[in-house]
Amino acid sequence: MKNIIKRSGAAALTLLMLISSSCSQDFLDVPAEGVPTIGNYYDSDVKLDNASNGLYGIVWFNMNKEGFYGITDVISGNMYAGPYNEFGKFTDLSFTNSQSFIGDSWRSCFGAVANCNTYISLLPQSVGPDVSSEALNNALGEMHFIRAFSYFFLVRLWGNVPIIENNADYSKNFVIPSNPVADVYTFIENDLKFAIANLRSKNRGSDYAANAHVSSGSAKALLAKVYLYQKKYDLARAMAQEVINSGEFKLLGGDELPTKSFADLWLQKNNNNEESIFSWQWTGAGTYFEGNFSNTLFAPENRLVETSYSGQIAPSQDLIHNVYEPGDKRRAETFMLPGDYYPNLTYAQTLAVDSPKLLGYTFEEANQAQNSGSGLKKYVIGKENLPITGPFNAPFNGESSMNSYMMRYAELLLIHAEAILGSQSGSTSDPAALKSFNAVRKRAGLPIKASISFDDIFKERRAELACEGDYYFDLGRLPFAQAKAILEAQNRGDKQTPKHITISASNLLLPYPADDLIKNPKLTEVAPYTFK
Repeated sequence: MKNIIKRSGAAALTLLMLISSSCSQDFLDVPAEGVPTIGNYYDSDVKLDNASNGLYGIVWFNMNKEGFYGITDVISGNMYAGPYNEFGKFTDLSFTNSQSFIGDSWRSCFGAVANCNTYISLLPQSVGPDVSSEALNNALGEMHFIRAFSYFFLVRLWGNVPIIENNADYSKNFVIPSNPVADVYTFIENDLKFAIANLRSKNRGSDYAANAHVSSGSAKALLAKVYLYQKKYDLARAMAQEVINSGEFKLLGGDELPTKSFADLWLQKNNNNEESIFSWQWTGAGTYFEGNFSNTLFAPENRLVETSYSGQIAPSQDLIHNVYEPGDKRRAETFMLPGDYYPNLTYAQTLAVDSPKLLGYTFEEANQAQNSGSGLKKYVIGKENLPITGPFNAPFNGESSMNSYMMRYAELLLIHAEAILGSQSGSTSDPAALKSFNAVRKRAGLPIKASISFDDIFKERRAELACEGDYYFDLGRLPFAQAKAILEAQNRGDKQTPKHITISASNLLLPYPADDLIKNPKLTEVAPYTFK
């Protein structure tokens, strides 16, 4: 972890400015030359509003380009890869703590923490005199939100982790113990409460460019999720209800937006739509670190992408056969089966670089990924097609500008329903729980339910959020013996050769990265955190 933090203040500010200058020009004002300090650059509310731009994208690139899906959806059994790439090691759980997916993800999270810490400590005394207190508070609220999100990711994957709140202190002594899970959750809650109190309120409408940054409602939604993971059901219910009552977010294809659908979530032109609570932002502007690789990783064949690197991962046999009910509209938007037709996907007629592009793609089994008989669809946007995708801005190695959803309103509705149920047993016919739960079902084209159990909600979460990085964390909320049984029952082979795994571990946590254990041998020790 030592190499994440820049030791000098000047170096830290340089890093922050480099990060800020990497994101979308739609909400960015970059100085013409040089690398200014905070004091002489953030001299207006508009510039300060853009200070956090890099924290929505570039700091997450190393995790997003591959590791995010390996350590979430591949491990969980939603995705599959054969034994010939690194994803395959997460399919059969043969990975070690020296795997790049683990190190990249750990460093992305702590890189975000380090940058948030720098902003939080330096912004108040470094902004110009013309900056309003409202803009400063909002910027600080964003930093606390991103830091909370980072630690929420860390604590669910690794359990006990070091809480780093002061970069200067850490740079002097980086050999420190981890802090207990309970303390990490308290730290997350404190950050989100600060964010709620300081972030601006929004009412997300059709001006999607204005929705890129998080709001007070985003922080409330994430806090509801944090409460749910700790089984603080009453608090989760109240917070989720507050977000629902605000009307800030809407379900695309729900009663409030019936002209759209679940499929509209996966069109690049709908980045930052009304359902997006928090998303990583990508530009695909032709520079490494600025684009989303998901189109390339997921697309089953090269004719759909701007490079020859397609089909690195595929839907698992378990996802294909055991998750979606007949008639579920989400299935075809999550993965492709032979004969599925996608009117908005543009593909190359042949594999030639200068091949004509055709609109409307039909998936054929001959183009399957990883011998799965299928191919992933979420985040697959195909070749550039201006009315649908918008411009790719000189794509680099297949990167796109499609956002990565980190939380959607549909999930908030399911959190609300589960919080009302209030346990992992029994059932409820509570009208509020059914309203939230059935809103998600209705959009999917499925019949509504008159009573729901935890198992109903658990299954609905998997169908709704498959390939978005949540199912592994949901498994982690179960008693370990139950999660183990689910994982061992999955078919983790391809369409021809079934395969099952045996889990010898005692929990679903990842190992600390090997390099970071060498640099900080106290990582495996645990000590209470002293809150400031």
